[in-house]
Amino acid sequence: QALPFMLIAFMLFPRVSGPLWGLPQDAHSGLSGLSERMAPGSLNDLILSGAIAFRAKFEGEIPDKSQRYWRGPVFNDYDGKNWTATRTGQSYQQATQPMQEAPAIEARGTLFRYVTTVEPHNQRWLLALDLPVALPKDSVLAPTLEALTRERIRSRSRFSFASSVDFLVNRNENEGQLKLARTLPPGLNPRTRSLATEWKDKFKSPQMISNAALLHFRQEPFRYTLQPPLLGQQAVDDFLFVTRSGFCEHYASAYVFLMRAAGIPARVVAGYQGGEINPVDGYLTVRQSDAHAWSEIWIADRGWIRVDPTAAVAPSRIESGIEAALPASDP
Repeated sequence: QALPFMLIAFMLFPRVSGPLWGLPQDAHSGLSGLSERMAPGSLNDLILSGAIAFRAKFEGEIPDKSQRYWRGPVFNDYDGKNWTATRTGQSYQQATQPMQEAPAIEARGTLFRYVTTVEPHNQRWLLALDLPVALPKDSVLAPTLEALTRERIRSRSRFSFASSVDFLVNRNENEGQLKLARTLPPGLNPRTRSLATEWKDKFKSPQMISNAALLHFRQEPFRYTLQPPLLGQQAVDDFLFVTRSGFCEHYASAYVFLMRAAGIPARVVAGYQGGEINPVDGYLTVRQSDAHAWSEIWIADRGWIRVDPTAAVAPSRIESGIEAALPASDP
């Protein structure tokens, strides 16, 4: 007798997001987006999703596709498998301390002004075009150069920015940041450390060591794929000398490990790269499938410099997008 009433209630009663006994933020636990932790394969689910991450509307000129790096979490801590970001809450509090110096940015060339409409992702990063020089209200540029908002983004939100894609930043970096960007867990990946030491002895400048690493990726039979073999305990050694197959996070992680082993401050940056312009309304749409990871190194008198090791292996990923770079056998 209750069955008809149950069916009527099921069809007509409004749905509630999340469990009735939970907190409001629990309703967003299934939101997709970048995480505070990155490991080999962690971006695969995002890459297979066509969901919109955010949209951007530029006032005038739109940067070239190869310049569209949208900065998310920065990973400094490495335990041999996982890269972990500085907790965004702490980064926000640290950046807003009265004695905290703001990042020193020397913007050059065109200044791009735009408004983003960000889908809820339950994190604080704003996914600004790298690198923002003007931020929206109640946001801050963290010491690791992420644009962060005070509250987690739990609803669709709009933000206004001005960014430069040609810049010098933190040419006189805090020594604490540099120390953090040189740290490696002891005893791991001896073959990678040996290769880095060889380059350090052979080449005298950080830029030459970086070029040697990129040339290694370019000349050796590395493969860009969403379906790489599993890695063992010596993950970077396995990737560089055995499997040589991986996705953007594999290349960024291996490159940063090599640089740190050579004594060069380096870190991994995750975010999105690219985006498609709608010819009707002029909006640039960035999807979860545009998720990407790249690297940064710090060089005296030049500051933090973006290095994208994926471009050495699969340049079409940066120039034409993910679909042009993956082999036909990948999903």
